[in-house]
Parts: sequence; C-alpha cells; structure tokens
Amino acid sequence: ASIDNTMSGPAVNDYYRAASYYLAEGKDLKMAHQWITKANADAPRYWMLRTQALIEAELGMTTEAIATAKKSLDMAKEAGNMDYVRMNNAFIGANR
Repeated sequence: ASIDNTMSGPAVNDYYRAASYYLAEGKDLKMAHQWITKANADAPRYWMLRTQALIEAELGMTTEAIATAKKSLDMAKEAGNMDYVRMNNAFIGANR
C-alpha cells in the first residue's frame, strides 16, 4: 500500500512543503502558488492557507492574499490557535 501511495504522485503535504520551500528560498513563486493551491484544494488547513496568502502577496496578488488570509484567520480562530490569529490579523492590517 505504501508503494502504491508513493507511486500515485505527490500528496497534499508534498505540495505544501514544496511551496513553503520555494517561498522561503525566493524561488519560482508562480510554481509555488500552483503547488499551494493544489495543497489547499480539497481540505485546506489554516497554516497552509497562510502560506498561500504569503505567496500571493509576494506575487502582487493583494486582493487574493487578503481573502486567503481571512480564511486562514477564521479557521485559526475556530481551532483556537491564537498565534495564527495574531499573524493573520497583522498580515491583513499590513496589506490593506
């Protein structure tokens, strides 16, 4: 089963890690955006949405970045993760 899973292609966390690495290293952010969008397609997580917002901001997609950060903020509030609530609030405030 593990072999079948590996051979079937990248998983959500693979897309997330690749996008995060490209963001951190200043590599191809358009590719990073494609990967993080795939990671968030089915079951987004607030930390992955935050990464997507950061990539969108770097790409000059301010409107999209704020909308994505708001989604992350709502999910972080629901999860009780005040660190992400704070980071998202600061991000939204700085990008308005």
